[in-house]
Amino acid sequence: MKKSTLIFLLLLPFTLLNAQITLEADYPYSGTFTQLANSGFKFFTMDVVNSQCKIYNTDHTVWKTINLDVPAGNYLYDIKYVSENLFTDDNTLSLCYIYYFYDEVYQYYTYTLKIITEDGTVLRTIEGAQYINVVDLGDDGTKLLVYVYDYSAIYYTITTLVYDLPGQLVSNGAGINADFEAFSRSAFPNPSADYSIIPYTLPDNLNEAVLNLCNENGKPIKSFNVDHQFKDIRINTAQLPKGVYIYYLTGNNYKSEARKLVVN
Repeated sequence: MKKSTLIFLLLLPFTLLNAQITLEADYPYSGTFTQLANSGFKFFTMDVVNSQCKIYNTDHTVWKTINLDVPAGNYLYDIKYVSENLFTDDNTLSLCYIYYFYDEVYQYYTYTLKIITEDGTVLRTIEGAQYINVVDLGDDGTKLLVYVYDYSAIYYTITTLVYDLPGQLVSNGAGINADFEAFSRSAFPNPSADYSIIPYTLPDNLNEAVLNLCNENGKPIKSFNVDHQFKDIRINTAQLPKGVYIYYLTGNNYKSEARKLVVN
């Protein structure tokens, strides 16, 4: 009996070592998973150079490529809500994408949101929209919140637009508290030249977390430890190269939604 126990204890470390975290794929763009109402889980990426949304199966084979109409002189900023039966009620694959233009003379950004189907049909265009959020209100329907920024003014303005959507939001069930919104308010100022303040909220069952700042390709730039004691964090952006950055919270199997921060 003792001999069997000793053999088991000796083999246990080797068994644990075999349960390793394995790299499945390496994408050259920022990307994330989504759950489609009819086609199941997919992984989609944002190709800024070619203005495309590339969608992959969970085995990382290509499923679809959607071309995005980004005007000359503008740049792709974000892709959100790749979905079926959210923006339409006929199983059509649709998505939101945002692009921006930088006025070098007056030094401010202008954003534009488009909601399109996979064949490029435009369902809605919203000028000035930089951030969006979809909220499921149950019996009261599904709403699209659009945050419109006007950076042409010295003190920029923010307007919230509320749209009723024909479909429903499918939860992807990823991580604990998947429906919890860590960033109910956007970073400000954004775009940022010297500093930016990022408001955040941690889930009740998470005492500490890490705020991760990455470049638009997902490469880690900085990380900051945060907890429940404060509700925001100020980060210095003066030494960062100009460009688009992504920030999100992680901790104890939790990963929040990602938000964008522009440094100019």
